[in-house]
Amino acid sequence: MNKKLIAGVVVGIAVVAAVAKSRSASAGPKVTMAERMRKCMEEMPEDFPPRVMFDNVQATRSNSERILDLLEEQQNKSDRSSIDDIELVPTS
Repeated sequence: MNKKLIAGVVVGIAVVAAVAKSRSASAGPKVTMAERMRKCMEEMPEDFPPRVMFDNVQATRSNSERILDLLEEQQNKSDRSSIDDIELVPTS
């Protein structure tokens, strides 16, 4: 009885492992939601309202990144110039 039970458990585990391995191998690379959305939008006509909105959102993101880079650069320049403007006052 114990040998049959052990054999059944071993076979069950082997079947589960085989099924899990075959599913993970066939899954392929994971596609993110953004990639699926971009592909779907590229298939739409240029003047289709959802595509226009999607393109505008992308343009706004890239502009925001450029603005943030420029502001960071400007802040770094002003930090350097304020350090150069500091006068050292002798103590005693």
